Amino acid sequence: MKATRKLGTLTLMITLIGALLSACGSQAEPSTTTAEAKSGESTTSTQAESGQSETKSYTDSLGHTVEIPVNAKRIIFTGSDLGDLLALDVKPVGAALGIIGDQIAYPELLDGIEDVGDLQGDLEKITSLSPDLILLDAGGSYYEENQYTLLSKIAPTVTYDRLSTNERVKVFGDILGKEQAAEDWIETYAEQFEQVRNQLDLPTGVTASVFLQLGKDMYVMGNSALAETVYDTLQFTPAPKVKESLIDKNEPFANISSELLPEFAGEYLFVLTDLSEEERNNSDSIMTTDIWKSIPAVKNNKVYYLNTKWNFDDPITKERLMEELPSILGK
Repeated sequence: MKATRKLGTLTLMITLIGALLSACGSQAEPSTTTAEAKSGESTTSTQAESGQSETKSYTDSLGHTVEIPVNAKRIIFTGSDLGDLLALDVKPVGAALGIIGDQIAYPELLDGIEDVGDLQGDLEKITSLSPDLILLDAGGSYYEENQYTLLSKIAPTVTYDRLSTNERVKVFGDILGKEQAAEDWIETYAEQFEQVRNQLDLPTGVTASVFLQLGKDMYVMGNSALAETVYDTLQFTPAPKVKESLIDKNEPFANISSELLPEFAGEYLFVLTDLSEEERNNSDSIMTTDIWKSIPAVKNNKVYYLNTKWNFDDPITKERLMEELPSILGK
């Protein structure tokens, strides 16, 4: 099982999903101690001859202790949640743009960032960018320690885990010396979203599910990407089958047959798809089948369709989704 969004090919999609979802592998917010254990903690900065702190010792998510720049200027980011850095006003010189393409909510912010290939990065391309820090996503099954070794020969390399949005932002704030910016974003977003929640006047105590449609395949999301926003921020309750089969087992998503859709459906449905309304109504669409029509949320007009670009949970995507939610939910 793994999660995703439409990337042009199913293979590329699964690569992204493995990375992102969960980069998004949202679980309950860990405590400070847990977050430090999973994502690393800073130690005392070393002093250069000038008397200024130029590097600091950092222990990453896999236990590597690395001397990293206090104020890195040329950063390589290999993950799928590039908005984590952009929200801290940090623009890397290179990132794994190939895995996200135009399937994000902030394509205009990518100007000036070089594509370094997939989630492990193209060594030659990365070397040519002369990085002073590499941030390596180590939360997926594709991670290889040998790749870490090769990257660390180019520049100090730090791995990070897939935590919830707020915890990831804190981790990057710690690594990049942007602790206050991280805390400011978390506080501001919480305040702004509370206002939006009041405006939406959403029901409480009702269940919801998040489905992702890719062609004729349908995926159900666990508690990652858009689902994190639906469950943790909008405060819907996961449908029982979703909680039992995915969330409780830390599964970010699952590909399910059309016959099982009703079992995973909550009272509200959020469907990620790039199909137009006309395409969804075609005779060969899953949305025209008797099984789909039998789902209570469909009968009760509690289905909301969203573009797959919203299937990330980085700060930039969440901010922009917050602005769009009143329109999406018809409020």
